[in-house]
Amino acid sequence: MRTRGYDVIGRLFFVAASLCATLVAERPALAKGGWQYFDPECPVAVGPKSMKFVATQPKVNIERVCDALIEAGPAVLVLETRDGELIDMIWDIRVVRDEGQADFANVSEAATVARLPPTKYKNGMVNFDVTFAEPGKYLLLIEAASDDGAKKYLGRHPFTAGLFEPAEIYGFVAVGALALVGGALFYLQRRKTAAA
Repeated sequence: MRTRGYDVIGRLFFVAASLCATLVAERPALAKGGWQYFDPECPVAVGPKSMKFVATQPKVNIERVCDALIEAGPAVLVLETRDGELIDMIWDIRVVRDEGQADFANVSEAATVARLPPTKYKNGMVNFDVTFAEPGKYLLLIEAASDDGAKKYLGRHPFTAGLFEPAEIYGFVAVGALALVGGALFYLQRRKTAAA
């Protein structure tokens, strides 16, 4: 009877480890809300207005993320809004290394990774390629200005490239621990069966 108990417990641990592994592997997709082109959880406040942001690395995978690119290297960033006032404004967009900058006034050229020429995007959307040379923390900075420059809205969105998130590390540790416990129970069950 004890042998059957070990067998059942061992199988349960293997099932739990498999489930945890699947959840860790799928965690970014589940956390980001699915496969829509723009995810509702990716808003960027631009003054009192809002834009949607999404980033992807087509050479790595098809996953779209808000705040954590899997690795450094090439990426595609996308901004979109349906707000009529923002669409009529000139967008000045920069991607910079995060050095605690609050806005454009505090950005050094050395920290700038990419900058788009200030322009209007009449369809309310822009996508552009950026290559992150090294892992780190980054900021997307947006300045939307009226034609005469009298009205300006600022936006700031932090994200990372090539850095593990703590939740991912804890997930891998949990999966490893479950696999070890399940393996040990399975080994003990086999050993007792062979001895009987």
